[in-house]
Amino acid sequence: MKPTRPPEPVAVESESARRRVVAGFGVVVGLGGLLAVSGVDWTGITTAVGGADPATLGVAFGAALLAQLAWASTTATFLRSVGDAPTRRVQLGYLAGTFAKQVLPFGHAGGAPLLSYVFSRDLDIEYRRLFPAVTASELVVFLASVAVAVVGAVWFGLTGGLAAVAPSLGREAATAVVGGVALSALGLAAAAQGATRRRAVLRRVALLFAAVGRATLARPVPSLRRRLDPDTVGRGVDGFADAFSRATADRRAVVRAAGFALAGWFVWALPLYFAVRAVGAELPLAVAFLLVPAAGLAGLLPTPGGLGGAEVGLTAGVVLLAGVGVDVAAAGVLLYRVCSYWGVVAVGGAASLYLSTGRSRGRRRVVAGDDT
Repeated sequence: MKPTRPPEPVAVESESARRRVVAGFGVVVGLGGLLAVSGVDWTGITTAVGGADPATLGVAFGAALLAQLAWASTTATFLRSVGDAPTRRVQLGYLAGTFAKQVLPFGHAGGAPLLSYVFSRDLDIEYRRLFPAVTASELVVFLASVAVAVVGAVWFGLTGGLAAVAPSLGREAATAVVGGVALSALGLAAAAQGATRRRAVLRRVALLFAAVGRATLARPVPSLRRRLDPDTVGRGVDGFADAFSRATADRRAVVRAAGFALAGWFVWALPLYFAVRAVGAELPLAVAFLLVPAAGLAGLLPTPGGLGGAEVGLTAGVVLLAGVGVDVAAAGVLLYRVCSYWGVVAVGGAASLYLSTGRSRGRRRVVAGDDT
Protein backbone atom coordinates (compact mmCIF):
# COMPACT_ATOMS: atom_id res chain seq x y z
CA MET A 1 0.00 0.00 0.00
CA LYS A 2 1.48 3.31 -1.08
CA PRO A 3 1.89 5.95 1.60
CA THR A 4 -0.54 8.79 1.24
CA ARG A 5 0.88 12.20 0.46
CA PRO A 6 0.47 14.58 3.37
CA PRO A 7 -1.70 17.60 2.65
CA GLU A 8 0.06 20.85 1.93
CA PRO A 9 0.13 23.15 4.93
CA VAL A 10 -2.25 25.75 3.57
CA ALA A 11 -3.19 26.50 7.16
CA VAL A 12 -0.05 28.62 7.34
CA GLU A 13 -1.45 31.02 4.73
CA SER A 14 -4.86 31.26 6.41
CA GLU A 15 -3.17 31.85 9.75
CA SER A 16 -1.13 34.66 8.18
CA ALA A 17 -4.31 36.23 6.80
CA ARG A 18 -5.96 36.04 10.22
CA ARG A 19 -2.95 37.73 11.78
CA ARG A 20 -3.12 40.57 9.25
CA VAL A 21 -6.80 41.09 10.00
CA VAL A 22 -6.18 41.09 13.76
CA ALA A 23 -3.27 43.50 13.34
CA GLY A 24 -5.37 45.81 11.21
CA PHE A 25 -8.22 46.02 13.67
CA GLY A 26 -5.69 46.36 16.48
CA VAL A 27 -4.34 49.49 14.80
CA VAL A 28 -7.87 50.88 14.47
CA VAL A 29 -8.61 50.21 18.14
CA GLY A 30 -5.29 51.74 19.16
CA LEU A 31 -5.91 54.91 17.16
CA GLY A 32 -9.42 55.10 18.57
CA GLY A 33 -8.03 54.84 22.08
CA LEU A 34 -5.54 57.62 21.42
CA LEU A 35 -8.33 59.85 20.14
CA ALA A 36 -10.47 59.03 23.14
CA VAL A 37 -7.80 60.25 25.59
CA SER A 38 -6.49 63.13 23.46
CA GLY A 39 -9.05 65.65 24.63
CA VAL A 40 -10.79 66.01 21.26
CA ASP A 41 -14.10 67.84 21.55
CA TRP A 42 -16.43 65.16 20.25
CA THR A 43 -19.43 67.36 20.91
CA GLY A 44 -18.01 69.98 18.56
CA ILE A 45 -17.29 67.35 15.92
CA THR A 46 -20.78 65.85 16.05
CA THR A 47 -22.32 69.34 15.96
CA ALA A 48 -20.29 70.22 12.87
CA VAL A 49 -21.19 66.92 11.20
CA GLY A 50 -24.88 67.40 11.99
CA GLY A 51 -24.86 70.90 10.51
CA ALA A 52 -23.16 69.90 7.25
CA ASP A 53 -24.81 70.94 3.98
CA PRO A 54 -26.33 67.82 2.34
CA ALA A 55 -26.17 69.25 -1.19
CA THR A 56 -22.44 69.92 -0.90
CA LEU A 57 -21.90 66.41 0.43
CA GLY A 58 -23.86 65.06 -2.53
CA VAL A 59 -21.44 66.84 -4.87
CA ALA A 60 -18.52 65.34 -2.91
CA PHE A 61 -19.94 61.82 -3.27
CA GLY A 62 -20.59 62.35 -6.98
CA ALA A 63 -17.00 63.51 -7.48
CA ALA A 64 -15.71 60.39 -5.70
CA LEU A 65 -17.65 58.12 -8.06
CA LEU A 66 -16.60 60.14 -11.11
CA ALA A 67 -12.94 59.70 -10.14
CA GLN A 68 -13.41 55.93 -9.93
CA LEU A 69 -14.93 55.90 -13.41
CA ALA A 70 -12.01 57.95 -14.75
CA TRP A 71 -9.52 55.42 -13.37
CA ALA A 72 -11.65 52.62 -14.79
CA SER A 73 -11.23 54.29 -18.19
CA THR A 74 -7.46 54.21 -17.66
CA THR A 75 -7.66 50.47 -17.04
CA ALA A 76 -10.00 49.91 -19.99
CA THR A 77 -7.54 51.66 -22.31
CA PHE A 78 -4.82 49.14 -21.45
CA LEU A 79 -7.14 46.11 -21.34
CA ARG A 80 -8.11 46.65 -24.96
CA SER A 81 -4.57 45.61 -25.89
CA VAL A 82 -5.29 42.05 -24.72
CA GLY A 83 -8.92 41.48 -25.62
CA ASP A 84 -12.47 42.76 -25.83
CA ALA A 85 -13.03 45.13 -22.89
CA PRO A 86 -16.38 46.96 -23.04
CA THR A 87 -16.17 50.18 -21.05
CA ARG A 88 -19.30 49.46 -19.01
CA ARG A 89 -18.09 46.01 -17.96
CA VAL A 90 -14.67 47.38 -17.09
CA GLN A 91 -16.23 50.12 -14.98
CA LEU A 92 -18.31 47.58 -13.07
CA GLY A 93 -15.30 45.32 -12.66
CA TYR A 94 -13.16 48.21 -11.49
CA LEU A 95 -15.72 49.18 -8.84
CA ALA A 96 -15.92 45.54 -7.72
CA GLY A 97 -12.13 45.33 -7.52
CA THR A 98 -12.01 48.60 -5.61
CA PHE A 99 -14.47 47.11 -3.13
CA ALA A 100 -12.07 44.22 -2.53
CA LYS A 101 -9.09 46.57 -2.20
CA GLN A 102 -10.89 48.74 0.33
CA VAL A 103 -12.26 46.04 2.63
CA LEU A 104 -9.17 43.80 2.81
CA PRO A 105 -6.19 44.62 5.06
CA PHE A 106 -3.25 45.57 2.81
CA GLY A 107 -5.76 45.55 -0.03
CA HIS A 108 -4.08 48.46 -1.79
CA ALA A 109 -0.79 46.56 -1.88
CA GLY A 110 -2.55 43.82 -3.85
CA GLY A 111 -4.49 46.13 -6.11
CA ALA A 112 -3.27 44.81 -9.47
CA PRO A 113 -3.73 41.10 -8.62
CA LEU A 114 -7.22 41.74 -7.20
CA LEU A 115 -8.33 43.75 -10.22
CA SER A 116 -6.82 41.21 -12.60
CA TYR A 117 -8.73 38.41 -10.88
CA VAL A 118 -12.02 40.30 -11.11
CA PHE A 119 -11.51 41.15 -14.79
CA SER A 120 -10.40 37.63 -15.70
CA ARG A 121 -13.60 36.24 -14.20
CA ASP A 122 -15.88 38.82 -15.77
CA LEU A 123 -14.26 39.30 -19.18
CA ASP A 124 -13.28 35.63 -19.60
CA ILE A 125 -9.66 36.53 -20.40
CA GLU A 126 -6.72 34.58 -19.00
CA TYR A 127 -5.33 36.10 -15.79
CA ARG A 128 -1.73 36.03 -17.03
CA ARG A 129 -2.67 38.07 -20.08
CA LEU A 130 -4.57 40.62 -18.01
CA PHE A 131 -2.09 41.12 -15.20
CA PRO A 132 0.57 43.10 -17.15
CA ALA A 133 -2.07 45.42 -18.63
CA VAL A 134 -3.64 46.04 -15.22
CA THR A 135 -0.18 46.61 -13.75
CA ALA A 136 0.51 49.20 -16.44
CA SER A 137 -2.74 50.99 -15.60
CA GLU A 138 -1.99 50.94 -11.87
CA LEU A 139 1.49 52.34 -12.54
CA VAL A 140 0.05 55.18 -14.62
CA VAL A 141 -2.49 55.95 -11.89
CA PHE A 142 0.29 56.00 -9.28
CA LEU A 143 2.46 58.35 -11.36
CA ALA A 144 -0.57 60.58 -11.84
CA SER A 145 -0.99 60.78 -8.06
CA VAL A 146 2.61 61.95 -7.75
CA ALA A 147 2.01 64.58 -10.44
CA VAL A 148 -1.15 65.90 -8.74
CA ALA A 149 0.62 66.06 -5.37
CA VAL A 150 3.45 68.02 -7.01
CA VAL A 151 0.93 70.41 -8.58
CA GLY A 152 -0.66 70.94 -5.18
CA ALA A 153 2.70 71.52 -3.48
CA VAL A 154 3.90 73.99 -6.13
CA TRP A 155 0.56 75.82 -6.18
CA PHE A 156 0.51 75.99 -2.38
CA GLY A 157 4.07 77.29 -2.24
CA LEU A 158 3.74 79.87 -5.00
CA THR A 159 0.57 81.33 -3.46
CA GLY A 160 2.37 81.95 -0.18
CA GLY A 161 0.88 79.03 1.69
CA LEU A 162 4.21 77.54 2.77
CA ALA A 163 5.49 80.90 3.96
CA ALA A 164 2.28 81.36 5.96
CA VAL A 165 2.75 77.98 7.65
CA ALA A 166 6.44 78.68 8.33
CA PRO A 167 6.77 82.49 8.64
CA SER A 168 10.54 82.25 9.07
CA LEU A 169 10.79 81.21 5.42
CA GLY A 170 10.81 83.92 2.83
CA ARG A 171 8.85 83.60 -0.41
CA GLU A 172 12.00 82.73 -2.35
CA ALA A 173 13.02 80.06 0.16
CA ALA A 174 9.54 78.58 0.14
CA THR A 175 9.59 78.43 -3.66
CA ALA A 176 13.00 76.76 -3.58
CA VAL A 177 11.78 74.13 -1.11
CA VAL A 178 8.71 73.37 -3.21
CA GLY A 179 10.83 73.24 -6.36
CA GLY A 180 13.16 70.74 -4.73
CA VAL A 181 10.25 68.55 -3.69
CA ALA A 182 8.81 68.75 -7.20
CA LEU A 183 12.10 67.79 -8.87
CA SER A 184 12.61 64.91 -6.45
CA ALA A 185 9.11 63.59 -7.06
CA LEU A 186 9.48 63.84 -10.82
CA GLY A 187 12.86 62.11 -10.63
CA LEU A 188 11.33 59.29 -8.61
CA ALA A 189 8.51 58.93 -11.10
CA ALA A 190 10.94 58.86 -14.03
CA ALA A 191 13.08 56.26 -12.28
CA ALA A 192 10.05 54.08 -11.61
CA GLN A 193 8.92 54.34 -15.22
CA GLY A 194 12.41 53.60 -16.51
CA ALA A 195 12.80 50.58 -14.26
CA THR A 196 9.70 48.96 -15.71
CA ARG A 197 11.25 49.15 -19.17
CA ARG A 198 14.46 47.37 -18.19
CA ARG A 199 13.92 43.65 -18.23
CA ALA A 200 17.27 42.98 -16.58
CA VAL A 201 16.32 45.15 -13.59
CA LEU A 202 12.98 43.39 -13.26
CA ARG A 203 14.67 40.00 -13.48
CA ARG A 204 17.23 40.83 -10.77
CA VAL A 205 14.58 42.21 -8.43
CA ALA A 206 12.28 39.23 -9.00
CA LEU A 207 15.10 36.72 -8.46
CA LEU A 208 16.11 38.51 -5.26
CA PHE A 209 12.60 38.31 -3.84
CA ALA A 210 12.32 34.70 -5.00
CA ALA A 211 15.55 33.82 -3.17
CA VAL A 212 14.22 35.43 0.00
CA GLY A 213 10.97 33.52 -0.43
CA ARG A 214 12.77 30.20 -0.87
CA ALA A 215 14.83 30.84 2.26
CA THR A 216 11.89 31.87 4.44
CA LEU A 217 8.68 30.34 3.08
CA ALA A 218 9.63 27.21 1.14
CA ARG A 219 9.91 25.05 4.26
CA PRO A 220 6.49 25.86 5.82
CA VAL A 221 4.86 25.99 2.36
CA PRO A 222 6.65 23.38 0.18
CA SER A 223 4.51 24.14 -2.87
CA LEU A 224 6.26 27.50 -3.17
CA ARG A 225 9.66 25.93 -3.85
CA ARG A 226 8.78 25.01 -7.44
CA ARG A 227 7.08 28.35 -8.09
CA LEU A 228 10.10 30.26 -6.77
CA ASP A 229 12.62 28.27 -8.80
CA PRO A 230 14.97 30.71 -10.63
CA ASP A 231 14.10 29.30 -14.07
CA THR A 232 10.37 29.54 -13.37
CA VAL A 233 10.72 33.09 -12.07
CA GLY A 234 12.85 34.08 -15.06
CA ARG A 235 10.29 32.76 -17.54
CA GLY A 236 7.56 34.57 -15.64
CA VAL A 237 9.48 37.84 -15.79
CA ASP A 238 10.07 37.45 -19.53
CA GLY A 239 6.39 36.75 -20.16
CA PHE A 240 5.34 39.68 -18.01
CA ALA A 241 7.80 42.05 -19.69
CA ASP A 242 6.63 41.01 -23.17
CA ALA A 243 2.97 41.48 -22.25
CA PHE A 244 3.72 44.79 -20.52
CA SER A 245 5.51 46.04 -23.63
CA ARG A 246 2.54 45.11 -25.80
CA ALA A 247 0.14 46.88 -23.43
CA THR A 248 2.18 50.10 -23.55
CA ALA A 249 3.25 49.96 -27.21
CA ASP A 250 0.56 52.37 -28.41
CA ARG A 251 1.84 55.77 -27.24
CA ARG A 252 -1.43 57.51 -28.03
CA ALA A 253 -3.27 55.02 -25.86
CA VAL A 254 -0.77 55.57 -23.04
CA VAL A 255 -1.22 59.35 -23.27
CA ARG A 256 -5.00 58.92 -23.28
CA ALA A 257 -4.80 56.63 -20.25
CA ALA A 258 -2.56 59.13 -18.45
CA GLY A 259 -5.12 61.85 -19.15
CA PHE A 260 -7.87 59.76 -17.56
CA ALA A 261 -5.61 59.03 -14.57
CA LEU A 262 -4.75 62.70 -14.02
CA ALA A 263 -8.38 63.73 -14.35
CA GLY A 264 -9.30 61.04 -11.84
CA TRP A 265 -6.84 62.34 -9.24
CA PHE A 266 -7.85 65.97 -9.66
CA VAL A 267 -11.51 64.98 -9.25
CA TRP A 268 -10.65 62.61 -6.37
CA ALA A 269 -9.32 65.59 -4.40
CA LEU A 270 -12.63 67.46 -4.72
CA PRO A 271 -14.54 65.41 -2.10
CA LEU A 272 -12.16 66.66 0.61
CA TYR A 273 -12.54 70.23 -0.65
CA PHE A 274 -16.34 70.03 -0.66
CA ALA A 275 -16.58 68.09 2.63
CA VAL A 276 -14.66 70.81 4.47
CA ARG A 277 -16.83 73.46 2.83
CA ALA A 278 -19.93 71.51 3.89
CA VAL A 279 -19.06 72.12 7.55
CA GLY A 280 -18.56 75.85 6.99
CA ALA A 281 -14.77 76.04 6.60
CA GLU A 282 -12.53 76.94 3.67
CA LEU A 283 -9.91 74.64 2.22
CA PRO A 284 -7.65 75.82 -0.63
CA LEU A 285 -7.80 73.51 -3.63
CA ALA A 286 -4.00 73.38 -3.58
CA VAL A 287 -4.12 71.79 -0.13
CA ALA A 288 -6.65 69.20 -1.31
CA PHE A 289 -4.48 68.35 -4.33
CA LEU A 290 -1.50 67.89 -1.99
CA LEU A 291 -3.14 66.01 0.88
CA VAL A 292 -5.38 63.52 -0.92
CA PRO A 293 -2.63 61.75 -2.92
CA ALA A 294 -0.37 61.82 0.15
CA ALA A 295 -3.13 60.17 2.18
CA GLY A 296 -2.68 57.13 -0.03
CA LEU A 297 0.29 56.25 2.18
CA ALA A 298 -2.27 55.23 4.80
CA GLY A 299 -2.94 52.23 2.58
CA LEU A 300 0.34 50.82 3.89
CA LEU A 301 -1.30 50.37 7.29
CA PRO A 302 -2.70 46.89 7.99
CA THR A 303 -6.23 48.27 8.08
CA PRO A 304 -8.96 48.16 5.43
CA GLY A 305 -8.61 51.28 3.29
CA GLY A 306 -6.09 52.78 5.72
CA LEU A 307 -8.83 53.32 8.31
CA GLY A 308 -7.63 55.36 11.24
CA GLY A 309 -4.36 56.51 9.74
CA ALA A 310 -6.01 58.35 6.84
CA GLU A 311 -8.40 60.23 9.12
CA VAL A 312 -5.69 61.26 11.59
CA GLY A 313 -3.22 62.29 8.89
CA LEU A 314 -5.73 64.26 6.83
CA THR A 315 -7.08 66.07 9.90
CA ALA A 316 -3.56 67.08 10.92
CA GLY A 317 -2.83 68.27 7.38
CA VAL A 318 -6.01 70.36 7.14
CA VAL A 319 -5.31 71.96 10.54
CA LEU A 320 -1.67 72.70 9.72
CA LEU A 321 -1.94 73.85 6.11
CA ALA A 322 -5.38 75.47 6.05
CA GLY A 323 -5.60 76.86 9.58
CA VAL A 324 -8.93 75.15 10.26
CA GLY A 325 -9.91 74.34 13.85
CA VAL A 326 -9.34 70.77 14.98
CA ASP A 327 -13.01 69.99 15.58
CA VAL A 328 -14.17 71.40 12.24
CA ALA A 329 -11.27 69.77 10.39
CA ALA A 330 -12.04 66.39 11.95
CA ALA A 331 -15.71 66.73 11.02
CA GLY A 332 -14.83 67.61 7.43
CA VAL A 333 -12.39 64.70 7.14
CA LEU A 334 -14.92 62.24 8.58
CA LEU A 335 -17.52 63.37 6.05
CA TYR A 336 -14.90 63.14 3.30
CA ARG A 337 -14.22 59.54 4.27
CA VAL A 338 -17.94 58.78 4.29
CA CYS A 339 -18.12 59.99 0.68
CA SER A 340 -14.81 58.67 -0.64
CA TYR A 341 -14.45 55.45 1.34
CA TRP A 342 -17.74 54.18 2.72
CA GLY A 343 -19.77 55.44 -0.23
CA VAL A 344 -17.37 53.91 -2.76
CA VAL A 345 -17.31 50.66 -0.76
CA ALA A 346 -21.12 50.52 -0.89
CA VAL A 347 -21.24 51.13 -4.64
CA GLY A 348 -18.37 48.70 -5.23
CA GLY A 349 -20.12 46.05 -3.17
CA ALA A 350 -23.27 46.52 -5.24
CA ALA A 351 -21.20 46.20 -8.45
CA SER A 352 -19.56 43.03 -7.13
CA LEU A 353 -22.96 41.55 -6.27
CA TYR A 354 -24.32 42.48 -9.71
CA LEU A 355 -21.40 40.85 -11.51
CA SER A 356 -21.54 37.70 -9.39
CA THR A 357 -25.29 37.25 -9.86
CA GLY A 358 -24.91 37.95 -13.58
CA ARG A 359 -22.29 35.19 -13.88
CA SER A 360 -24.52 32.81 -11.92
CA ARG A 361 -27.45 33.50 -14.24
CA GLY A 362 -25.21 33.00 -17.24
CA ARG A 363 -24.06 29.63 -15.92
CA ARG A 364 -27.66 28.59 -15.26
CA ARG A 365 -28.63 29.53 -18.84
CA VAL A 366 -25.73 27.47 -20.20
CA VAL A 367 -26.72 24.45 -18.10
CA ALA A 368 -30.36 24.79 -19.18
CA GLY A 369 -29.28 24.97 -22.82
CA ASP A 370 -27.15 21.84 -22.44
CA ASP A 371 -30.06 19.96 -20.91
CA THR A 372 -32.23 20.76 -23.89
